[in-house]
Amino acid sequence: MKIIVIILLLLLIEQNANAVAYCSLRDPLAQIAQLYPNKTNQLSIVKEVDDNVREQVQVALPNNDLHFSELGKHTLYVAMQGRVALGYVHVRSEQSQWGLVEIVWAIDKNLNITNFAFQRCRSPQQKFINNSDFKNIFIGRSFNELKQLLSSNGLSANRYVLDRAPEATELANVVLRCALKTLLITDILWGNELKQFK
Repeated sequence: MKIIVIILLLLLIEQNANAVAYCSLRDPLAQIAQLYPNKTNQLSIVKEVDDNVREQVQVALPNNDLHFSELGKHTLYVAMQGRVALGYVHVRSEQSQWGLVEIVWAIDKNLNITNFAFQRCRSPQQKFINNSDFKNIFIGRSFNELKQLLSSNGLSANRYVLDRAPEATELANVVLRCALKTLLITDILWGNELKQFK
């Protein structure tokens, strides 16, 4: 019995040590250039999402949790034009009924959404929301402004959002949750470092 317990503990430790966050840009140079066409270079800041960050997310966004696979090292990119920061790029994944949806977010220096693009999405609903009408719901909004777009359950979007995506309500909910977590985690993890770019 002791041997079984020891083996199980070793397997658990190995799983945690090998856990890799799913939030990474596949082609950073091209994807950052797509969101910031005037960028000449970029910086990257790597930080770790740990249980402390997870708890802060749960407090700020009750009923929303970070999946265990989201714990680990994450990279925030700073799009630069010479020595001037244009904004930030961060990719986050959110669970959906079609698997993980990975979204690349462009964020301005005041931590407002400026754009986003799907990096990975298997949902057939993507074609209904991958347009400027839906994106404009998010563009220019801060964490607190986006939080007002949640319904009372804290998990799904309110009517304002869902009415603009009637054929893609589930994916609209996923995008809103992802946007909120992206802005919140960006502030929690990198807020101090980003002050130098304002």
